[in-house]
Amino acid sequence: MKRVGPSLVSRHTSSWLVASGVLVLLGLSACSPQAEQGGGGAVCAANVVVQEKTESEQQAPIFSIPPSQSEKEIGTFATYTISGRANYRYYETTDAGGAQIDYAGGPQTSPIRRAIVQVMNGTTPIASGVTNDLGDYTITFDVTAGTSIFIRVQSRSTFSSYTADGAGAASTENCNGAAWDIRVVNNATNNSASQADPNQRPQYVLDSSPIVAAATTVNLTADMNWNGTTYTSRSGAPFALLDTALLGVETACQGRANISFPLLYMNWSADNTTSSGNRYQGNIGTSFFTTEGTAKNANLYILGRVGVDTDELDKHVVAHEFGHFLENKIYRSDSIGGAHSLSDSLDTRLAFGEGFGNAFSGIVHNDDLYIDTSGAAQASGFTIQVSAAPAANDDRGPWSEKSMQYFLWRVWSARGSFDRIHGILENYQKTTPAVTNGLTFTSYYLQQHGMNADDVQSTWTNGLQLNSTINAICTGDCGGTPTFELWDSDNNLGADYSGSGRRYRQGGAGSAFPAAFWQLYRPLVSGANAATAHDQIHFGGYAVSATHLNKFGLRRLYYVTATGSSTTVRVDSISQSGKTCTNDDLLDMAVYRQGTLVGLDEATSGATASCPSVTFCSTAGQTYVVEVAGFGRVTSYSLTVSP
Repeated sequence: MKRVGPSLVSRHTSSWLVASGVLVLLGLSACSPQAEQGGGGAVCAANVVVQEKTESEQQAPIFSIPPSQSEKEIGTFATYTISGRANYRYYETTDAGGAQIDYAGGPQTSPIRRAIVQVMNGTTPIASGVTNDLGDYTITFDVTAGTSIFIRVQSRSTFSSYTADGAGAASTENCNGAAWDIRVVNNATNNSASQADPNQRPQYVLDSSPIVAAATTVNLTADMNWNGTTYTSRSGAPFALLDTALLGVETACQGRANISFPLLYMNWSADNTTSSGNRYQGNIGTSFFTTEGTAKNANLYILGRVGVDTDELDKHVVAHEFGHFLENKIYRSDSIGGAHSLSDSLDTRLAFGEGFGNAFSGIVHNDDLYIDTSGAAQASGFTIQVSAAPAANDDRGPWSEKSMQYFLWRVWSARGSFDRIHGILENYQKTTPAVTNGLTFTSYYLQQHGMNADDVQSTWTNGLQLNSTINAICTGDCGGTPTFELWDSDNNLGADYSGSGRRYRQGGAGSAFPAAFWQLYRPLVSGANAATAHDQIHFGGYAVSATHLNKFGLRRLYYVTATGSSTTVRVDSISQSGKTCTNDDLLDMAVYRQGTLVGLDEATSGATASCPSVTFCSTAGQTYVVEVAGFGRVTSYSLTVSP
């Protein structure tokens, strides 16, 4: 989720006239390409005269046209080839003078890559093709001579098995056999049908001027122009979004060339603004990724309100959200979401997800400077140097998105390829019994590639300034032939944090906590598990507020290995200012297997309101993650596991 402003909170429809084309909105249901469409080119059978064959030397033709039929009354069906190039214009962002769009530098031009191109006769597509990585297309089609046609470029890219065309840079030739369908659509329709079915949301397209069918060249440009006050043309915006998504696809393909990406809708409108409410009226709050409907369709929502916050040119923001799409649909993310900042002590699942999004945005663009513009004339905002190590007073390690973005950027930089990161996320972290966080990722990475792989150990130990905590990924220490684990069961992280006076706080406030409090997971055993310093809910330096429920200390993690087909975990007592199990709603409980929820108690009243209990079907020998979430200060609580 995008963040807004220095605090880094996770955050018209009209006809667009352009120099060589018109950007319009197209209802997707009317866009099905058709192979061929005739139109008046057939000879009228009713006027054909059939003559008997004679034995004379000069035989009449079997079929002839009566002399009364004039030539102009007979259609001529011909084959034509139209080719050309499709481009879009955009503005770069800059950190000169602060985060802003570089209007002074003028619009830049880039090819519209891998987009559907159609030959249109009115509302009917009569032939289709696709642009290559240079924006070039060639379409051969049959039509009646003299037919009025135009060329349409859709803000959509779809392939069932893509073959690299060799036209682009080496960094964009990674996909072979991959499949995807990416559509840039307008969500701000205020239409109930399109709310329920994203396929009904109008799709942006670029249309040429009408031409008479002939062999010719038709070039199109989706323009963008800022006159110092507002945009006089902005038709390049949907194609800028599509291009960033394709760069994200190619980055993932460095890890596996034939990924099958699910359908992705990129919802953008000039009406999309920072107020929250009905997203189909443009009130999306921030740019973000989500899934919708029973089909769990993937959707990005991107801000577009001029003078408030526009993100279509903030290419790192778009790539960040595309990274969340990958996490959700190709990898796995256990992130709990919510507001976050670089200085926060976060739940480790959220810290890794947001750190990955930031790092991925830099990897996609090979540019470590994340720029997010906003405000009047898009002349304010903020920047993030994803390659910068955390400063001495920052929160570090798996609780910090800043640490995680730096760690992942360094791992990528050591190879200059996303291949190994992809491999760990898709093949190991996706099915881990633990939660998806920095400890899990690092454990699998070194397990697969060795202790000296890609600066992992030196970055974790020195760059994150966690002293010897690389040992957190090993049983015992990581010397000799290490034995890797996912849980840091000997609590190296907790020991380092308490021993070095680390503080659980926001902006330096708060006090030191003992090692058990910092432990990422507490192992549970069958029977009673008496309270330790881990078993408490604490807001640290944060105010007691619902907006802080994703901070570290508000959700405590455990793991338990089942011994039978049914397992019960319950909080059997709490200690907090006279509170009892029934007189308030202070705790909830969830149980997960490989990231999938298998049990939940969110009772707000009754016997388990503050002492939640979950019984779930289990498999002996399988390890499950238990989460206890707090909604107010709880000094301590104890748990029991049965059997």
